[in-house]
Amino acid sequence: MNALQGKSILITREKSQAEPFTELIEGHGGVVYQAPLLTFQLNDSGSNRQILYHLHDYSWVFLTSSNGVKFFFELLSNSDVAVPAHLRFAIIGEKTEQMLIQHGHRADFMPDRFNASSMVSQFFERYPRPGKLLYIRGSRSRDVIPGAFKEKGVFFQSITVYDTLLVKDEHEQVKGWLEKDILDALTFTSPSTIHAYMSIVRNIELNGLDLPCFCIGPTTAETARRYGFKHVFTPELYTVDSMFAQLVHYFSYEGER
Repeated sequence: MNALQGKSILITREKSQAEPFTELIEGHGGVVYQAPLLTFQLNDSGSNRQILYHLHDYSWVFLTSSNGVKFFFELLSNSDVAVPAHLRFAIIGEKTEQMLIQHGHRADFMPDRFNASSMVSQFFERYPRPGKLLYIRGSRSRDVIPGAFKEKGVFFQSITVYDTLLVKDEHEQVKGWLEKDILDALTFTSPSTIHAYMSIVRNIELNGLDLPCFCIGPTTAETARRYGFKHVFTPELYTVDSMFAQLVHYFSYEGER
């Protein structure tokens, strides 16, 4: 029997992004409870367009998520700006790379570990004088990368190309699943999804903090621990496929715990 047979797994990421994860879980007998806690919206401001009108002044664009790639190119299209031939892309993660390829470009730099700290340290080891940098971010992105740019004294500009918004329609549904004790595990793919989840369960007794909590990376895991999750798991590779493998491993040995 599949390790996930009959196990109820909460997926909290946006629906279209959650499809591959959902298919993996359902394909191995698991039951997916889907509650996209966040949605994303293009930030098409005049100040953003003014930066893109001078895109030719930059040497590198830093992209750390597939959403960043998606909305960056959407904003370029809206602004009628083409990517200069000399411009290079520094990215994190396989999904980000796939999205970049879909838009007709290849990554010129990607760290061997998918986190912001590794990205900046490895980048500056290879490119100590990189020229002008443009950092593409969402409204809830952390400040690790711009902080590192400041420390290095390089010229950079940050541009928030999308806003991350809470999906309030899912609140009662998530509360209902918790109160009925339906869920066997929770999954989170960003600190923002955990913040959103905690805003839902803040005032209820059955809040899920005792459930196994699978987080895509160390920053997400640390956020979960700070909120009081008692059983937090992080895969060695910070990908959805690795999260799935860890879910399977966990429930394969559940009876021995």
